[in-house]
Amino acid sequence: MTFNGARLPTAPSLAALLILSVAAYTSKTYAGPPLIILDPGVLEPGQWEVITAVSSAAIGEDQFYTVPLLDVSLGLISERLQIAVTYPHVYADTKDNDANWEFDNLELGATWRFWQNERWQLALAPIYAFGVTRRTADQGIGSVGDIATLPLVAEYQINASWRVNTSVGYERVESADDLWSYNAALAHTFNERWELLAELAGARNDDTGKDALDVRAGFDYALAPDFHLLVAVATGLRETDPAEKLDYELFVGLQFTF
Repeated sequence: MTFNGARLPTAPSLAALLILSVAAYTSKTYAGPPLIILDPGVLEPGQWEVITAVSSAAIGEDQFYTVPLLDVSLGLISERLQIAVTYPHVYADTKDNDANWEFDNLELGATWRFWQNERWQLALAPIYAFGVTRRTADQGIGSVGDIATLPLVAEYQINASWRVNTSVGYERVESADDLWSYNAALAHTFNERWELLAELAGARNDDTGKDALDVRAGFDYALAPDFHLLVAVATGLRETDPAEKLDYELFVGLQFTF
């Protein structure tokens, strides 16, 4: 599977659909890029966040490049709600199609943090991804059908240096089987600039028995208080169809908050 749905054929694979759930990000905690898992934190009202990134991924003989991924978020209403839009531009070079540039699925998302205390945050983070044209999907980019996702996300602050994020969500897929996605991530803060990140991201369809699991590791480096470098690498651990297993993915992004 690939970051941000870079490989979503007309009948999207379970693994590829999993990665489409990545809309609402925030600068306050580590979840979101360069990880897949969503984040219960939200921006302050009127605060903007822009993430621009590139990624490269390989699945067998197929190569995918996202240049660029653009994600824009805006904080709303008393630090409880933010909205986001994500739009990737993907180059696909697959064995069955000519290499081509196309826009991937446009995603609209929101994060509603409905509960928090000193250690815990809980939120709902719905996402709606609009289907691409059949021509685009036939080239290996995007899903021809719309996808609606409703994950419940949580964060637990263990201490000043360690945090844990988890999420579970149901994905309603117009052009394929629905599925459950699940994620768990761990972050270690070394100082004001460095955070190391690790994540497991999975998806399963109980009706068909299809199952996928990826592992991802990376870091968040603060070049300035409102300007971060985001880097991650990933590979597939488990995939029902070996032909769909992720060989590698590299993600490099910049995050601006203002």
